[in-house]
Amino acid sequence: MAQDQDKRMILRLLLEDLDDLENRQKGKQGTGKETDLEIAISCLREDIRAMQTSIDDEILALSTSTAIATDQKILASLLREERLANQDHQFALALNKGTANRTNALANDIVSSDDDDDAVSIVMGDLMGRMSVSGRSSNNGEGSSYMRSSRGTNFMSECASCLTKVESIVFKGACGHEFCLDCVRQMFLGAIRDEELYPPRCCGNVIPPGVALRILNYEELRNFSERALEWTAKDRLYCAEPTCSKFIPPFAIRDEHGTCPECHQRTHVPCRSLAHPRVDCPMDETLHAVLEIADSQNWKRCFNCRTMVELHVGCNHITCRCGREFCYVCGLVWKTCECPLWHEDRLEEVANRAVHEEVPANANNQVRQIAFNRIVDGLQQHEDNGCEHHRNSQWVFRKTGSLQCEVCNHYMPEYIFMCRGCRIRACNRCRRHRMR
Repeated sequence: MAQDQDKRMILRLLLEDLDDLENRQKGKQGTGKETDLEIAISCLREDIRAMQTSIDDEILALSTSTAIATDQKILASLLREERLANQDHQFALALNKGTANRTNALANDIVSSDDDDDAVSIVMGDLMGRMSVSGRSSNNGEGSSYMRSSRGTNFMSECASCLTKVESIVFKGACGHEFCLDCVRQMFLGAIRDEELYPPRCCGNVIPPGVALRILNYEELRNFSERALEWTAKDRLYCAEPTCSKFIPPFAIRDEHGTCPECHQRTHVPCRSLAHPRVDCPMDETLHAVLEIADSQNWKRCFNCRTMVELHVGCNHITCRCGREFCYVCGLVWKTCECPLWHEDRLEEVANRAVHEEVPANANNQVRQIAFNRIVDGLQQHEDNGCEHHRNSQWVFRKTGSLQCEVCNHYMPEYIFMCRGCRIRACNRCRRHRMR
């Protein structure tokens, strides 16, 4: 939050500098003529205001999850007290006039218990109201800078995801890709189902959470907020009741016990079993059996979320679906060990496949060996150069060889993309929205 305040201060100072520069230029050019400098100042001012709106939306969206998690009962209680006070006031006025009918008064004003308990709706209604006011005041009533409509013109935009021509673009990323309403919704709904798609992003740029407030309904937004708590939690705790197994959020953990928000059973954090007062922790035989299989198969667990990982292709640099990076050989945080980057068998497999696809079939053995050595050297050094998977220039188009995406394992019917550095193959959706 402090970083956001610093950003807002910087942007405000930039706007002041632009105003000062614009004032100094007045009277130095012909009337009615707009200079290149004035055009540049105008464009830069629009970009700064767009960034201000984005930061405001992120702050509001961040507070949404916190309010949903911590303030539901408080808000519901305050609303109930306010309504009861209003009912008492109306009843007192009716008594004073001699026309009191408490039953009718209550019937006219009282709401169902479901509405009273729906504190999330209260929070979201308040936030949406504030966002509407903020959007009108900062953008002259035109709404958010990343909500653009071309209605009233003949201009049609192409959605970068579904490739259809649409009249209105809901979101345009920093990478320049534009998306329609349905595709942006699918990004957020996909993040609810698949942790690798969280946070929703395009080309490495995270989509501001404020977008979700505009395109998701209440139920979807609540599910997204709950998943956000789960996906970002460290060493996650799940309900030990076999018929439940719901995620227990961090704020529900007290004194080494987590209370399930669904079934209200208490789970002991150290042993991950149901609470057992004054009894030693039981042995989790199922977990130990899985860990024994993992040791025999050389699987590794993420140090952050404890997810089990099995490496099939690629180097030993693992990026977990929770976003943490670690070494597949020793399990330590990446770049804190001296383990080799590649396993020899996997390195040769990738290099041989590349030679088979890129070197002509009639080439002699010497040419093939030179190509093999060049590819191996590139693979061993790609970590030093770094793979910027969010850049389009990092990828090359392939219509031959394997068309299976190595990220989602789906087979593409016509083409695949391959990273120039690590040579991983990915479909268009994974390289834009899934890879980090």
